[in-house]
Amino acid sequence: MAKKAKKDGRSVEPTGNPILEVKYNDPLFSIAAHPTEPIFVSGLATGHVFCNRYDAERLEERMQAIKDEQKKKSKTSVKTTNAAWWTQVEDITNTDEIVTCWKTKRHKGSCRSVLFDPIESSVGKHLFTVGKDHVVKKANTETGKVLTKTDISKDLSSKDAVTKLCHSTTHPFLLSGTENGHVLVYDSNDLSNKFKVENVHEDAVNHILAMPSVSPYHYLTVGSTTLSHIDIRKGIVTQSDDQEDELLSMSFVPDDDRNDTVLVSHGGGIVTIWKNSKNKLMDQLSRIKVNKEASIDVMISAMDAGDDDMAASVWCGDSDGLVHRVNYKKGKVVETRLHGTADEVGFLDIDYEYRLLTAGMDSMKLWSAEGDDEEEEESEGEESEESEESDEESDESSGEESEGDDGNGSNSEESDSNDEDEVESSDDEKEKEEESTETDHKNIEAESGKQANKRQASQPKSAGENVKKQKLKQTSKLAHSHGIRRFDGL
Repeated sequence: MAKKAKKDGRSVEPTGNPILEVKYNDPLFSIAAHPTEPIFVSGLATGHVFCNRYDAERLEERMQAIKDEQKKKSKTSVKTTNAAWWTQVEDITNTDEIVTCWKTKRHKGSCRSVLFDPIESSVGKHLFTVGKDHVVKKANTETGKVLTKTDISKDLSSKDAVTKLCHSTTHPFLLSGTENGHVLVYDSNDLSNKFKVENVHEDAVNHILAMPSVSPYHYLTVGSTTLSHIDIRKGIVTQSDDQEDELLSMSFVPDDDRNDTVLVSHGGGIVTIWKNSKNKLMDQLSRIKVNKEASIDVMISAMDAGDDDMAASVWCGDSDGLVHRVNYKKGKVVETRLHGTADEVGFLDIDYEYRLLTAGMDSMKLWSAEGDDEEEEESEGEESEESEESDEESDESSGEESEGDDGNGSNSEESDSNDEDEVESSDDEKEKEEESTETDHKNIEAESGKQANKRQASQPKSAGENVKKQKLKQTSKLAHSHGIRRFDGL
């Protein structure tokens, strides 16, 4: 069979089935999936943090029931309709499929990053957050109660702020990248300061990646146009050549247990392949075109090493609202999913059963772990029809060729009667909640307005950005920007 013509990220027909969509009333700034339970936590531009538990089995069953009903009624795919065939809820919800365990006003200003504890002895028990207020907090995941916190303003230079958190998978090291290109390291037990690596990048640190197979002290960072290999005790080990394109995210691949091969996403819509064993990560070895019309803002390993195809794959989210699965061994995009036409994909995660979680500022989608049976059936049908047509045409000597087409969560007691988590009464967050929230919204609107003109000339825009619906709150006034720059002023 002849190969299909290559399509760019804007024209490829999306695949996959979402089972859940959460719509946020305020801009989503960070999200994390629990490593061992059906839980995800969301950090918002207002400083609020929500914890939700979902029943994946029920969500899968409901999605499949809707698809089957549509097929029975009209004999057509549910994907030909405009209606959603998955569960849609608001950010605060309590249904049979998903419940809000707790919510709280965790930070003054935006919550910039949320992260679950990855250490095996305490995996998922603790949640780390950092906000525009320069405060890092460690909380109990089950209750949301803050266990310890620290104000890191003393460790930051003037007009600097944290952009990204990363935790060692084996040691109590909590790393934070900053807008001025520094990396700060804290003891995750008590949040005391341990190390500081200065001037890792000329601009904001976009991503930090642990290298557990190399050393608990070694990490990779990307920021501006370079990739750096750092030792948190000694400083920069190596720094790459200038790539002349912003580096936004990175991931090791599941079939590499040496932390040798790393894939890096670029603002120019490509993914590059790097190998430490080849050239000490001084330069990329090859590149894969993903979507020339968008920036590849975020990347994560597919993680499911039990499947050869997935073991060689990473998920990439772009500023057009598309999510691409890139197989680095094949050197191409092998699958594309549509997160949203007007919502850039700024966050990706994998849940405890290898389901993909995608998110932008407006919404989060959780995708089915099952294969797309409907698409497989259609593909088989098309191949069968193509074969029959080919046989008939051959018999008739027409000389023409047929053309193929291209977990059950409990409803935990809420403590948000005054729009704040009561467990935080000792966390000094009950000070004039309403005034704080109102101020947050004003700051979001004012700062985003200042940044809009500054970024307009150089930023790739979402395909549906110009027609994005107006929201009652300030979401629509936020200027979307690729990478960590979506935080500018927030």
